[in-house]
Amino acid sequence: MADTKKTIDELKKLMEPEGQDDPKKADLPELAEVLYVEPAPGGEPRKCSNCILWAPLLERCSVHEISVETTADHVCGHHLFGSPSKQWKDLKGTQMLNPRFSGLTLVKGGAACEGCQHFTKLEEEDGLCVAVMKRGKPAHVHPKACCTRWTRKQTPTDPKDS
Repeated sequence: MADTKKTIDELKKLMEPEGQDDPKKADLPELAEVLYVEPAPGGEPRKCSNCILWAPLLERCSVHEISVETTADHVCGHHLFGSPSKQWKDLKGTQMLNPRFSGLTLVKGGAACEGCQHFTKLEEEDGLCVAVMKRGKPAHVHPKACCTRWTRKQTPTDPKDS
């Protein structure tokens, strides 16, 4: 409970006008710069299993080299919501992406703001993200939305990064 109060107090301080000159905040990108996308229809988290570029029978994605395995629970910054493809598409004339460049990562259950370490839920369909700005203030975002700054929220049962 004390951690929640501390987080809320920190968010309130970020919203204060005098905090706007903070150099750390000045370096934060705006929503449009992080490929922010509103929630998918039905509020599904973004993942390969609901992307039109994914071929589930092969466990491959059309934006990556065919040698790159992608499972239903992977996600990347090039997600396009929809039904997966029946087969891998050869996108002729397109340079295939390196998974490090696309942000390909395994996220059990998919990626959404509500699972990000930068997000604090305020209401059912509203929260604040302290990793991006909107008009110079922490951005109000939807819990089911997502962007390229998404970082897995650590839980008490997660192994510590070494």
